[in-house]
Amino acid sequence: MCRRSIAMRTCPSRHAARGALVAACAAIALAGCATESRDYPGVTHDALWTAALDAANHPQYDDWIVAENGVFADEGTDRIEIHRELKRDRARDGGALRREGEEWALSVRLEVTDRIPKVLVASRSGFRSHGFLRQADHFFAEIDARLAQRGTGTAAPSQPAVPANAGSLEAPSALEASQVESPK
Repeated sequence: MCRRSIAMRTCPSRHAARGALVAACAAIALAGCATESRDYPGVTHDALWTAALDAANHPQYDDWIVAENGVFADEGTDRIEIHRELKRDRARDGGALRREGEEWALSVRLEVTDRIPKVLVASRSGFRSHGFLRQADHFFAEIDARLAQRGTGTAAPSQPAVPANAGSLEAPSALEASQVESPK
């Protein structure tokens, strides 16, 4: 019994130190997990800023309705702050409809390192909440789509727009291509 009471007296300080160390390590680990980034080689800073700002101001979701979308942009510091509320009605396994909602506070920053622009998306809550990676990937996909539409993207090359009255366009045959005069 005496040993136990001595151990009880020394344990709280040992546990407190160990607990503080674990808490500090967890805070550092979680802080690092709250940021996702993507490089955009071959894209100019201005094109990337325009695409990121458009993705922030005009989000598009297939499975959510944007109930609120607050955006603050500071071009001088290449920073965009987003507060977004998403809602949807969803039935699981044939059950009744249930209202779901998500709220996101994201900080977006553009950086240029070694002449390669990079977009960083961070959770302003300081830790990676459930679904953060999904939201970050969604934001990057929206940037990619906007860059591709402008022909400056890295994700998919944009296709030239075909006027509605242009009819069908066919590639010339090898014979037709050889008969085309080259400019002098």
